Order: sequence, then structure tokens, then C-alpha cells
Amino acid sequence: MDVSLGQALRSPDGVAPPAALLWTDADGQWVPLIATLQKALPQLYMLGTFAPEARSGPVIWLRCIVERTLPEISPPEGVVPILYLPKISRQDLRAAGDCPAHLQPLIELQYRGAVWHQRNGRDWTVEAFLTSDDGLGLDIARDNRTRDAMLRALPLLATEPVVGLRGRRLEADDFDRLAIGDPVRDLLTWLSDAEAFQARCDAGRWATFRDVCLRQFSLDPDSYGTQAAADALLHGGGKWDEVWQRFCDAPRLYPGVSVALRQARPRDLLGLADHSRRPGLNEEQEDKLRKALEALVNLSHAEACEKVAALNAEHKERRGWVWAQLGESSYAVALEPLGRLAKAAKSALGGASAEAMATDYAASGWRCDRAAMEALASIRPGPQNGLVTKVVRALYEPWLDRSARRFQELLSAPGVDPAKLTTAVDAEHDTCVVFADGLRFDVGAVLQERLEAQGFRVRMSHRIAPFPTVTATAKPVASPAHAACAGKPDAEDFAPAIAANGQTANAARLRDAMTRAGVEVLDADQSTMAVGGEGGGWTETGKLDTLGHSLDALLVRQIDPEIDALVDRVTSLLRSGWSRVRVVTDHGWLLLPGGLPRVELSPHLVATKWARCAAVKGHSTPAMPTYPWYWNPVLRIASPPGVGAFMANTEYAHGGVSLQECVIPDMIVERGEEATSAAITEITWRGMRCRVAVRTATPGVMVDLRLNWKQAASSIAASAKELATNGETSLAVSDDKHEGAAASVVVFDTSGRVLDYKPTTVGEDQ
Repeated sequence: MDVSLGQALRSPDGVAPPAALLWTDADGQWVPLIATLQKALPQLYMLGTFAPEARSGPVIWLRCIVERTLPEISPPEGVVPILYLPKISRQDLRAAGDCPAHLQPLIELQYRGAVWHQRNGRDWTVEAFLTSDDGLGLDIARDNRTRDAMLRALPLLATEPVVGLRGRRLEADDFDRLAIGDPVRDLLTWLSDAEAFQARCDAGRWATFRDVCLRQFSLDPDSYGTQAAADALLHGGGKWDEVWQRFCDAPRLYPGVSVALRQARPRDLLGLADHSRRPGLNEEQEDKLRKALEALVNLSHAEACEKVAALNAEHKERRGWVWAQLGESSYAVALEPLGRLAKAAKSALGGASAEAMATDYAASGWRCDRAAMEALASIRPGPQNGLVTKVVRALYEPWLDRSARRFQELLSAPGVDPAKLTTAVDAEHDTCVVFADGLRFDVGAVLQERLEAQGFRVRMSHRIAPFPTVTATAKPVASPAHAACAGKPDAEDFAPAIAANGQTANAARLRDAMTRAGVEVLDADQSTMAVGGEGGGWTETGKLDTLGHSLDALLVRQIDPEIDALVDRVTSLLRSGWSRVRVVTDHGWLLLPGGLPRVELSPHLVATKWARCAAVKGHSTPAMPTYPWYWNPVLRIASPPGVGAFMANTEYAHGGVSLQECVIPDMIVERGEEATSAAITEITWRGMRCRVAVRTATPGVMVDLRLNWKQAASSIAASAKELATNGETSLAVSDDKHEGAAASVVVFDTSGRVLDYKPTTVGEDQ
């Protein structure tokens, strides 16, 4: 659930984080779970009676939490408070003037904050969250007995590993079985907070708990208390090993257990079978590792690489300890990508030619960049992040600089024309070109992995970006409009012109040129292939470059969401009928925490100066490498040597000559099985009957209506139907109780493989 809440807190690019996350619950179904959730989410507050110790209070108290006027209980800066509002629906708050007076102070938080809700805009019910794809995706029976049992067992579900609930249909007996009793769970709950556990027990239940502890764990809670339990858990053996494993499965649900283990009394450290159970030992090792990393930044590059490799071998075991899950082994966790970085950065990239060097980088050299980015992203902001950042720079900067200088040397060799290494992108029939600004090669490689995991076929190659490696110069070359562009007598803005009228080739004019050439230009929310279109398609997505310029080194925390957005875009295009999707970009980038080395360049020598490139003025001769402008080779562009920058404190930049800026991915993505494809084109409702239109050339395609598109057993249609020859069919929903429910129209082939699905609301016009 914390993952789903976290996704609701994501802000669009350039938008401030929400002031609060509102969690409305018209029926109060989630109330029994809140106390358990608050253990894992200290920023969770509830509307209710005033009880600050339980993080509960009236509306005005919640507003004080949001405004941080109660520092002793408000979340720290940077952490968004989550406000749970039982017995209040989203519609109550949206009613504005009709909203009850005592709730009106919360109304404006809908707009200054965010609301946790389903994709269809409705409040999350327990059943919807457990069964929907956006939630846990469990297969749960739909009868009333099961629903009642599910709600009764809700507090117990919170501590149950999800993996044990998947792969089978859950019915009333499964939920009741949770409520009958779980000795291991009860023992951990008691050990975590003995006073609260005993307060919830009546005399009979406490007597039962004592009896179970005596019989199964040889422990009397009344006589020996939690100290003896912590001692036994530390040493393990017999039933206590099962208790330890359960704790390791979900340690955040039992926060007091780690506190108890810190006070445990080991009988003999030498005889302790499992040292991973000692939180104190983990703390000692983390402190030892911190000191080693602090000393490492003063070593030579070769020594630093060797030292990180040795430290990784020494501490890698701790990444499997439970303390890593609890965020208490940050340095050990960071050592995994740091170890890969140290191994890759030992030797700078080289080659006999620029083409050979680019090929080597595309084959494996990018892994060094990926390891550096993952190391930077592995630690949250704070002192630990600062130390890891210094280690990344110590390992990464020398490799970056040496590799860049060799690449620059090869591109400057006599007879080498950088423009001839560049290949433009042409339009192709049935192929949609997806332009992703600033898709560096290492990010493209992760995108390839994610797409292949979705079952797509991906062919990855590389191109060389035109010089300078900025959007103005390189985007026209990455578009099917490149033939409509021509050079200009000056390179001050680094952009070519539209040959027909001499106007600067900006984004809008490039799209116009593509449209005139028969290319279908799609907006960000369009996916459908044009009927009879011969010129292919073009669409733009992704904001890696924009984010890089605004966030600098913090870009590393936005890379994963950007990749996910690209996967979604490619998927929607292929499901809409495109045979292929070609993912291209204009340039890569350099990212170095702490800033790229400053290189001086006199302003009177250049007409334009950006961080990594400058348009040379007239016959000036700057004391640094210059290269011909791609669009007019008579004009020269200055580029700082190595990974230098013309501007101080530049952490993120592009425009120069380095493998990271120049070697860019070129990716062809196709459906895993081309023989069968289908796309839903229309869904309409008349009462409880749904009419569906599908575009496909494959016979035998079936259509169904499901509550969970992945699970055939969740069908609510009277029966799935085969698509008629005219591409249409209709489905009847036999049970009126599903009216208004969120469902999906699903198209699948004879083997049951889903070809397309679209969300709908039962009984509503689309």
C-alpha cells in the first residue's frame, strides 16, 4: 500500500510537491488498519477524536500538521503528510459550498495537495485495492460471505506476505483462517509492543496466548517478559527460527523487535550461530565502512578502485541481513553499485578509431555510467548521501575524463569528418518514431530491459549525435524532417533553418515539415495509427533533459519514473496497431556530482557560449579543440577538453564531445508475437449490455468483461464472445450488483493471451 500511496504523491515536472495527501474513505472500511499502517508510515494522520499520541485529531489539528505549526508531531520537511479521512468521500470535499462546515478547511487541500483514489476517480475500497491491477491484483471471490470475512481480517492481512496470497482464488475460509490465530504473528506483535498487545487482550485471550507460548516456544510471557523472548530470538533454534524468518519477511510491521534485540543478552558471541541477528554488530560494521569510505577519497584512482572492490567483498553479506530492509545498512547497500563502478572504471575506454570506440561503449562501456547513476540514487539525501557522492566522483571522474580525451583525439585526427559518422532518422511505413529528449545510452539500455520483460522484441543499436550535441542541432537529424532543413551562415543558436523559407527549425516547424511529408504527428495522448498512412508516425515523450537542467545531480531520482513513462508510451502505441516503434533521441549528457571541471574561455572569442559548447566568432582561435558545425562545416564550435565546462558549478550538461553525449541509442520495438494483434476502438453501453468494436485481422479473437483484466476468473459477462466478422460483439452483465463497478473490456486470442484491454465503468456511457 505504501507504494500506491507513494505513486499518488508524484508531482509533474516543474510542479511543487503536494502539501498533503488526502485519503477519503466514505464507509470507514480502512479504520481497523490505520494503527498498523502508522507503524510503517509515521507521516500518516487520522481525522478523529483528539489523541496526538495516536496521530488522530480534528480538522483544525490536521491543518496545523500540514502547515507545520506543531513541530513536535508534524512530519519533517520534505515528507508529505497523509491525512486519512474516515466516513468522508471525495465527493463530500468536491461539493464545496455544500460541504459540511467542519470539513471546509480541508477543501483547498484537494488543489494544493493530492488525493489517493482509483484510476476512475473513486475512493479506494478495500475490495478494489486488493483486486485491482493498480492495487495488489489478488483473485478474491465476489460473494457477500467473502467480503465480510475479508473486512474482518483486514488488520491481519496487513502483516501477511502478499506472495502467500497470490496464485489462487481467496474465499471466506481463507480470510477466516487468518483470524483463527497465528502464534508466530502474535508473538512478534507482543515482542514489538508488549503493553499495547496485552491491552488488546481480554483475560481469556491472554491466557490462550500464554499457553501457546509455553507449549510452542517454551516461554512464559508473565514470568520472563520480552527480555527472555529477545534473548531466545537472538540465539534461534527450533520454533524461534520460524519467528526470525517471519520478522525478516516484514520487519517494518514489528518496529519494536529491533529495539528488543538491541537489549538482548547473548550467552556466548562465539557460539552465536547467526550473527546477522545482532543489530549492534551491523551498526559497528556500518561505522567501520563509513571510515573506510572517508579515507578512500584521498587515494589514487587505481587504489580507490581496488579498495572499493575489497570493501564490497567484505560487506556484501550484510545486504542480505534484515537491517538492510530497515535502512540501517545504507553504506553496504551503496557498495553494490559502487563495486560495479569501481570494476568498470579501472580502465578508460580506448580504440583505434572513433567508430570503434563508440561501438565498444555501446557494447559495454555504458555500464560504468549506469553503475554511477545507481550508486548516486541508492542513498537518500543527508550525510550518508554526501559521502557516497564523494566516492562516486573519485571513481567516476578520472574514467570519464580520460575516455572523453581519447574520443576527442580520435575525432580530431586528420581526415576524420564527424558529420559523416552521423545517421539521420527516416520515416517508415507502419513505424511510429518515438522521440525521447536526452535518452542517454545507459538509460536506453534499462528501457530495453523493461520492454523485453513486457514480452516485446527489442533490437538495440547506436547512432552518433551531430555536433554540437544540443537539441537545436541534433533534434532535426533525429526526425523524418531532416531533409527539409539546411544550414545557416551563423551558428549562434545552434539551430538549422527550414530550407524552403529560411526560418529557424524549431519544434513546431519540424512537425509541420513532417506532416507535409506524410508523417502522422501524434500528440502525447494519441496512439492510434492513421488508416492508410504511408509515412509512418512521430510522437514526442519524456523529459529527461528538462529535468537534468533543473535538477542537476538529483536527476538520478527521476530516471526510473521517466523509463516507466516511456514503457507505457511504447506499449500503448503497439497495442493501438503500430507494427513497430522506433525510439530515438537527440543527444546524451554528462552528470558529475560536485560539478564538471571549469575551463576558461574568453567571451570575445565566441558568439555564443553554453556549458559544453561555444560558437566561435569569425576567425578567432580559442586555445582548445574546435569541430565543424554539423549543419555548416565552415563554422566552428569550441568544446572544452575532457569533461570540462565553460560555466562553474555545472553538474549536468551536454553539447560537447564525449561518449556519453555523442553515442545515443536507436531502438526498434515490436510485439513479441506479430501474428496476432487487436486493438479496441470503441466501447458503448446500453443498460447492462456493452457493445465493443475491435480492429484486427486475426480470426477467432474473443472478447470478455473482467473486474481484473489479467484474471479470466474475474469475468462478469454472461459469457465471453467471439468477435463477429464485422469486428463487433456485445456482452451482457447478468448481475445488477456490478452496475457502476470499474471493469475492463479484454480482447484475447485462442490461447488466452490478452491482446488489448481498456477500462470501462459498467452501465455508463463512454
